[in-house]
Amino acid sequence: MLLAPVRSIGVHAAHRVVDLTSVTPVSVRRVFGALLAVGLALGLSAPVSAAPVTGVRTVTITSFDGTPIVVNLFPATGRRAPSVLVGPGWGSPGETNPASPTVAGLTGAGYNVVTWDPRGFGRSGGSASVDYYRYEGRDMQVLISWLAKQPEAQLDRPGDPRVGMAGGSYGGGIQFVTAALDRRVDAIVPTIAWNSLVDSLYPNRTSKTGWGNLLCAAGSAGTNRLAPEVQRTCALGLTGSLPDASLEAWWRDHGPAGRLIGRVRVPTMIVQGTVDTLFPLREGIANYNAIRTSGTPVKMVWFCGGHGVCNTPSGAAGHVEALTVAWFDRYLKRVRSAKTGPGFEYVDESGVWRGAPSYPLRGARSVSSSGSGTLAFSPADTSGTDIAAAPAVNAVRIAGPAATGRQVVGSPALSLTYRATGDAPRTSLYAQVVDTGRKLVAGNFATAVPIALDGRTHTVSVPLGALAWDAGALTLEITGGSRLYFPQRATGTVTLRARVTYLVTVPAHSVSS
Repeated sequence: MLLAPVRSIGVHAAHRVVDLTSVTPVSVRRVFGALLAVGLALGLSAPVSAAPVTGVRTVTITSFDGTPIVVNLFPATGRRAPSVLVGPGWGSPGETNPASPTVAGLTGAGYNVVTWDPRGFGRSGGSASVDYYRYEGRDMQVLISWLAKQPEAQLDRPGDPRVGMAGGSYGGGIQFVTAALDRRVDAIVPTIAWNSLVDSLYPNRTSKTGWGNLLCAAGSAGTNRLAPEVQRTCALGLTGSLPDASLEAWWRDHGPAGRLIGRVRVPTMIVQGTVDTLFPLREGIANYNAIRTSGTPVKMVWFCGGHGVCNTPSGAAGHVEALTVAWFDRYLKRVRSAKTGPGFEYVDESGVWRGAPSYPLRGARSVSSSGSGTLAFSPADTSGTDIAAAPAVNAVRIAGPAATGRQVVGSPALSLTYRATGDAPRTSLYAQVVDTGRKLVAGNFATAVPIALDGRTHTVSVPLGALAWDAGALTLEITGGSRLYFPQRATGTVTLRARVTYLVTVPAHSVSS
């Protein structure tokens, strides 16, 4: 099942706050895993006619530097078959249950499944370096070489197994890294992964402490071991401080952004969550654009889920799972008749799956709205939860475009001209697009807008979170605080004029109801 029922995991869809001061490390890991389960396309529903999985073979392999890595192999049918490596989320070991939806769904579709405990987590050795190509990436190269020696693995040539990759979050990021390093990878389906960890964790140089604290708690739970740089970053997060230049450079070296993404030349289906507030849609868009420029087959899918909670209809059950199997059928089994669908698919706020040849949609036009106001802000300003923005009480509001029957599909752009004073040199305001009828923030996302408090007139321009939403229902809010970020520290006043430009389009054709 793609989306677990929210009530079944004890997380209320719209208003439940994750309070790290009241939970143990073990419960943090459970909460974090549950949040991912709400909207993470890791699971593949087992087909009714699927053959039973014969079991699992668990071994420990030795990586390039002597680090032991625990690996689980779930054979498909006993004959040689293509294999899919499925990586776990941050802080978690690899799947070990043959009957889990992820394993049973893929083995039932005719694929061997390989899972593993990433270094620093579970039963593996070493310390977690956040899918670093120098460590975790090389671990994967050793794992693929081990797979090539297994009797169940279909080979393209000696030492080269027919292999794809799936998995979400941490298990999504490693796919870009591995595909960039190792040409033996044949297809990938990275789900809710990142392009830049710096841009994700410190957007516009503002600390996203809601998710940062959760990640640090999950990563350090139990016997997990984190690299020293990660530990330093977690300590900084407690005060909302930004990494220094050397630490920021370390994080910038930990993602597909830059040299790695340009080396990904295998068919890639990017799955990103419309309500993901850790790795939002813009991260997937950046990866999609980079891969597409090389001419590599690439598809992008926006589903209602991810690191966050889906609070609108999620659309047809099993849609992403079916696309995942079709992608592997086409590029691992080499079945040319496999139906992988249009190059871009998204689910809108009404739960309708729509598709177009590519992103952005052709024919989209820019429509702008403007407004002005004065906002007094203080540390008392806050709204939402650690993982989801919510409509603010204290805000300047600017009505969106009058565009009945149209949708916003993409990132609005905000231009803010302001004059502000306060008791600190600088701070951030927060911009969020609200559906006033539903009384929720579209995509649950708030964008940090840095401002100077020097009494002078400035103009700042920032992209807002990408949307797939009814254009006629939207209002921009600019407010002084969001629980997604470190609390507002300054007290002051800002007089502003804002102009927000939306990409408005006719809705794409329905591909599933």
